[in-house]
Amino acid sequence: MHDLAERRFGADLTERRFDTGEVVLNYAEGPANGPPLVVLHGGAGRWQYSQTFLEALTDAWHVLAPDFRGHGTSGRVPGAYRLRDYVRDTAAFLAGVVSEPAIVYGHSLGGEVGVMLAAQQPHLLRALIVGDAPLSTHQHATEAPAHRAQNELWHRLAGRPASEIEPALRAMPIPVPGQAALRPAEEVMGPSSPWYAHQAESLHLLDPDMLAAVLAGPEAMLQGYDPETLLPRIACPVLLLQADPAQGGVLRDDEVDLGLRLIPHARHVRLDGLGHPLHGPPEQTPRVVAAIMPFLHRVRSAQQV
Repeated sequence: MHDLAERRFGADLTERRFDTGEVVLNYAEGPANGPPLVVLHGGAGRWQYSQTFLEALTDAWHVLAPDFRGHGTSGRVPGAYRLRDYVRDTAAFLAGVVSEPAIVYGHSLGGEVGVMLAAQQPHLLRALIVGDAPLSTHQHATEAPAHRAQNELWHRLAGRPASEIEPALRAMPIPVPGQAALRPAEEVMGPSSPWYAHQAESLHLLDPDMLAAVLAGPEAMLQGYDPETLLPRIACPVLLLQADPAQGGVLRDDEVDLGLRLIPHARHVRLDGLGHPLHGPPEQTPRVVAAIMPFLHRVRSAQQV
């Protein structure tokens, strides 16, 4: 069921609502200028994380980007923030809103959702781009000490006013590539980065239960995410888009090797010099778009044959 309330974002994107029957999902949609391309954000984010990325694709693609349950202005479902819950919502969104097989680009948590969805409901996907998402639960990035400390802090901050969250984000210790010691985010990213305000608003809107599920550990939150079982079942073309591990990328080289071995139609692009956020910083968007464009054109050409 669609909600008639809409909001415009810039010249190209409109925000709409869709009721899956279990939760109301907020999503952004561009004009129908081509085949559907659905963008799934990472954990503790929202669709606006990809706004510049979406706008760069609207001329030739029909872009859609939902907020996951508990994120952004989508509905909350306390206690139900496991991977399979996001997969179920995304399947309902693809069936109810897109209504034809779509190319799915999933970043981080969104990539894990895309992998499980492509394996379990292959009829919903035309192709899949996995944007620096782990391909296993072993030594998962969320369990690294610095990452877990970040999620513990964000869990405490989630739901508070953005004005209270932003100073804590500026002071948050974060890794520095090539250095052993953590440093405050403001020292690493500079005092004027737009990320602080953006992430503060994302955490203000976030259901704290979402991060409680992450902190419960990957065995619980990612139950069923078994690459040995899932990856061989993915029939559509797949692009593994890897961030630079030296810059904080979380898709490891051994996982890339596993994906290329087990996924029947997989390709790989590594973006040296770019960290896990990939297209999040607007200045990185052109490079990410350029990296995925040959894959998108290949999928589109195959569809037209």
